[in-house]
Amino acid sequence: MTTPTPMKHTLSQQGSGRTPSQTQHGAAATPPVSTPFSMAHAALSPHGSRLSPQAVKKSPAISAAALLNHPTSTSAVSFDSPSAAAAFSNLQLSDLDFKSLGGLAGLQVGRNTEDEKAKRLDEVISILSQNRGYVSEAGLERLAQKLELDCMWDEHMAGESKRTLIIAGSALELLIGFTDNIVQSLTLAFPESSESVNKHAEDAGKILLENLKLQPGQSPLTKQLDKFSVNFERLAILDKLSIASVLNLYEAIAGVFDSLSRLHQWELQKVREDASLAGRTDEYLRNIVLCNRSGTPAMNARGKVGMRIDYWKNKHLQPPLNPQLAAHAEKHEKIWGILVGCAPINRNLDVNVHPVRVSHHWISENVELPHIPGDLQTSPMVHWLEPEDTIVPPDPEKAGDSLLGPRLPSVTFSATFDPPIHISFGLWEQLRSMGIGIPAMDVSKSFDNLVFPIAPGGYYDPTEPREIHHTKDITYQLPGSPAWLSRKHANSLYIYKPVYGKTLTEASFSHPQHLIAMLPYLRQYAFLSTLLENSFKEDMGPKRTPPQTTIHPDSFSTKTSTNRDEFNRFMSLSPTLVKSPSDEAPTPMDISTSMSIDASSQPNHSGTVPMSIDGASQHIFPSQAAHSQPTSHLSNNNNQNQQVPLTSGGPNNHSALTHTFTSGPDPEAIKIDINLTMVHAPRLQIAFPFRASETAIVVLEIRENGQVHVESQNVLDERNSVAPNGRERRVEDLGKMLETVEDIGKWVEFVRTRWA
Repeated sequence: MTTPTPMKHTLSQQGSGRTPSQTQHGAAATPPVSTPFSMAHAALSPHGSRLSPQAVKKSPAISAAALLNHPTSTSAVSFDSPSAAAAFSNLQLSDLDFKSLGGLAGLQVGRNTEDEKAKRLDEVISILSQNRGYVSEAGLERLAQKLELDCMWDEHMAGESKRTLIIAGSALELLIGFTDNIVQSLTLAFPESSESVNKHAEDAGKILLENLKLQPGQSPLTKQLDKFSVNFERLAILDKLSIASVLNLYEAIAGVFDSLSRLHQWELQKVREDASLAGRTDEYLRNIVLCNRSGTPAMNARGKVGMRIDYWKNKHLQPPLNPQLAAHAEKHEKIWGILVGCAPINRNLDVNVHPVRVSHHWISENVELPHIPGDLQTSPMVHWLEPEDTIVPPDPEKAGDSLLGPRLPSVTFSATFDPPIHISFGLWEQLRSMGIGIPAMDVSKSFDNLVFPIAPGGYYDPTEPREIHHTKDITYQLPGSPAWLSRKHANSLYIYKPVYGKTLTEASFSHPQHLIAMLPYLRQYAFLSTLLENSFKEDMGPKRTPPQTTIHPDSFSTKTSTNRDEFNRFMSLSPTLVKSPSDEAPTPMDISTSMSIDASSQPNHSGTVPMSIDGASQHIFPSQAAHSQPTSHLSNNNNQNQQVPLTSGGPNNHSALTHTFTSGPDPEAIKIDINLTMVHAPRLQIAFPFRASETAIVVLEIRENGQVHVESQNVLDERNSVAPNGRERRVEDLGKMLETVEDIGKWVEFVRTRWA
């Protein structure tokens, strides 16, 4: 006689959360126990929750939640265990948040929606797309297909390992020769364009080939497409936005370049004819045009394909004196520029931006505007022109567009800032009012946080004062000595008033004149960023710095020299480059002499110097420059007259240490305090030890084109107003010195060693 076996439950009974109606041998099944962890497992299961509606209705946890007015989700959570229900009923859900749950915060109850899946997929694709791939036959073919360009292979004779990849667009043709999967040659051409475009094709092809060829020490397995992809995409965008035989954007860019090149040559001629700049080297004069006029246009330069306008150059008033230094400066010293291209019109952003126009006549052939009799304007002015609109046929991809007839292009000129530049909120809005296509600014970050970012996880409140401290070595020379000395400076930057800013990366414009009108303001902030970085950041990369030399008392020279000799010696690149004494007096460039130096800015009997900055009167004590040891951190400070201690704390501690920045303090360092304000223009108040018991306080304003205007000072008085050579020193010389050295520390040492 066989022993009966229990009957299996039907599918509807399995996992239903209730006891079957029929059991074997009269034994009742024990109901399953639900806990928060079992429910989380059920939520994450691909089959979802297996609770029946009856179990949900009978769950004591749900009843307790209803009594406590706790909201429950549509997919209810039940606890059949009395202990779990009791614990849940005592839990105050209002006290819970994702932070307190820790790792459970990432768990999502229920299945992911299609929108969430698509969002996660886009994030993965964005991460993967940052890697452009490797230089190979397959890699370049995939890149061409991604850019929606046609490509085909040209096979060579049988037995040879050579192949040619042909990439073509509506106005672009690129031939890349391979041998054993290694790039050997590249040819770029624009068959549908005029000579004004094709004359630049060879230089652009050289840059693209340089991006693909193996450099010494590189392997074919690791050579990446990053640089080539960026350059080639700029060409592909112009090709994609062009319309065959109607709109050639390569011609549009070439027309802007030709017009600005005529302007550049005209300005260079005017500078060479300037009597005040007689005797200057040609490199110096070119730098004047680059940094004080309309910039320097270039095509396929500095490793970038396409047109650019260089508008600022570090150390532009210190041109290299020999080819070796010139090659070093070209490779390592920073040049600020704007890459000119085209982009689709953003109807929400480019409201005041005119569509692109193809023309070589943005400026008259003579460049200069003819003088009108009786006009009070005596200086020459640029004669800008307004080309006619470029008309294109209707867009076949837009329904109903054919009924409207010919139209303006849906493309505009674009500017990409290389490198991106940090500007203030006021300048951002001013650029928008000038017709530059940039979005409305959000005031989420301050200017100082853009230049000196807070470390991830650090506390940051843009409305609170901030201090930045940095210790660095400064090399200098004493008057009459060829030897180099080194001295430590403890620099402290104080930002008491919040100054909001934003990084300018891209913009659109209608006319090249808009670009030229921007340049003076861009130089203003490029120079400010250079000053702050040179004074509060570690030196990155090789610099034009002299070797340090030990000095002895008997090495001093009693030879008399002029101010120019002393300044040239101070700025010399090495002791062998010190110039011989000369009677020539320095001739600073044109700087406004309309300065109002209040008599109240001189030290009074109480030992304080009353200063007025942006309408706020302050009393700065001479001991302020040495009020504390320099600290190695970036901090927020609620008290303007107290030093923030190095403490630890969380977000609620507003005086907590937020970011380690430099090495520790040095008690022997010269203490330099700098106060930054930016109400109407960037303004620096600099305090440093000057004479034995005196503190120098100089207020400088950074104006357009990087011009430094001295607002007030207590350095120059009757005791040192006349130089040893008899020349009268001027207040403007302080600003000119800072423009030349581009470093607050070097500027301080020059003033301390020459004017004290």
